[in-house]
Amino acid sequence: MFKKTLLASSMVLAISGCAVTPQAISPDNVSNTVRADMALFAQEESQVEGIIGLEGAIARAVRNNRDKKLKALESAMEQGQIDLVRHEMLPSLVASAGYSARSNFAASASVGFEDGQPDPLGPDPSYSISQDKQRSTYDLALSWNVLDFGLSYVRAKQHADRYLIAKERERKVVHNITQDVRGAYWRAVSAERLLQKISPLIVQASAALDDSRQVELLQLRSPMEALYYQRELLDILRALQSLRQDLANAKTELAALMGLKPGSAFELADVGAPDFNVPELAVELAAMEELALSQRPELVETYYQQRISAADTRAAMLSMLPGISLNAGAHYDNSDYLLNRDWTSLGAQVSWNLFDVFKVGAERRLAQTREAIAEEQRLASSIAVLTQVHLARIDYNESRKSFDLAERYLQVANRINEQTVNAARMQRTSELDLIRESLNTLLAELRRDVAYADLQNSYGRVFVTMGMDLLPDDYARNSVEQLAETISERFARWQRGELAEPVAVVPAADAEEDEAQAIGDASESVDEIS
Repeated sequence: MFKKTLLASSMVLAISGCAVTPQAISPDNVSNTVRADMALFAQEESQVEGIIGLEGAIARAVRNNRDKKLKALESAMEQGQIDLVRHEMLPSLVASAGYSARSNFAASASVGFEDGQPDPLGPDPSYSISQDKQRSTYDLALSWNVLDFGLSYVRAKQHADRYLIAKERERKVVHNITQDVRGAYWRAVSAERLLQKISPLIVQASAALDDSRQVELLQLRSPMEALYYQRELLDILRALQSLRQDLANAKTELAALMGLKPGSAFELADVGAPDFNVPELAVELAAMEELALSQRPELVETYYQQRISAADTRAAMLSMLPGISLNAGAHYDNSDYLLNRDWTSLGAQVSWNLFDVFKVGAERRLAQTREAIAEEQRLASSIAVLTQVHLARIDYNESRKSFDLAERYLQVANRINEQTVNAARMQRTSELDLIRESLNTLLAELRRDVAYADLQNSYGRVFVTMGMDLLPDDYARNSVEQLAETISERFARWQRGELAEPVAVVPAADAEEDEAQAIGDASESVDEIS
């Protein structure tokens, strides 16, 4: 009966294992997910209130940008890895319980053993048993490998450094987002201002083109003169259409950086009355170099990589030491044939691969090579960072000159356009000349706006190359308005050359409270992300 039951159970399990088939996600599940995503996007869009300035755009991007949230979650995952490795340093405590049954008794007979051969089994052997057909066992065993503890401790330190590396990469993402938002914001401002002027000019050029066709049909001018006139108008319309197409995407790109759904409606602060003030850089080159070498996320990451490399060396050396295992346990067996049904056990074991002695020299040479590579990587990164600092300063100076030239060019274009308008009013010039000069003025204004956006980008890049942080460490707990105010204050301080953060004096009575609050920052950051 037992054999039949076992055979039937095995067949059922085998058949059920073969019955697994691929199952596609149902359209209902996809639809529910899509509706939930759209509701989330609509909620984020509804939170956009008032006019958004550069500081508000950066604050929204840092809080809502999906790439930023991804990096924050990666940092949280590294923090979780640290907790897991800490548990690996604990001893192993295993509790087990078991039940076994057999269809008959495990009876056995014994014979003598002489001269290396067993005696033959007699015709009527005497069998004996020492085990019940059904038995239950319970065990609680503690084991601890001293070598594994040491290796786990080293690995935990490495995971702690990897967590800090993830935080530095998160800082780098914030820097990149800040730089991207700065450029996208001024492009969007320029686009909104110029799109309002492009449409009337397109209407005017289209009307002039229709008039020229009527003149051609009525033969009031020579055919070649009318066609040349139409060709110039069409060239102007093509240039305007291309310009409108280039500017139409600017606001959508800014919305994507701020984590908003494409097509979200919002107003920008500098569209109505843009302030083209030239930002001043009141920082000496030597101070820029020193700040960059001490604060850039890429360089700070190399320091942690050096510590990880050194920890790899220690782990390799520890793995060649003898392994010491300590064991202790409590056991119980309900067999009636045992004199002592419960007992405890203690044990220790030492194991060592003697051939590891020959690996010591190779491991040391490998460790020296690994540390030399980490040092060269740090030096190479330092040279690259210093180069970026110098290039950013040069780019800023050249951008100032380009903006000044574009501003002067626009002033001349405006004066020419005024003269053309006056001449057209007195019928001393053609409508084509008026449209052409309006286009030239519009293009000059676009070049001025682009030059100012490049100036703002180069100015922001200077502080990015120095590793300056626009946001406080606890920015995830602040609202968009609070972050925008902080960003505005730091912009003002940096422009005055005050790069050092003011140190707040913490009263002694509040020290313990601040320390407890700092311990909970990691969990609060994860809550903010989710």
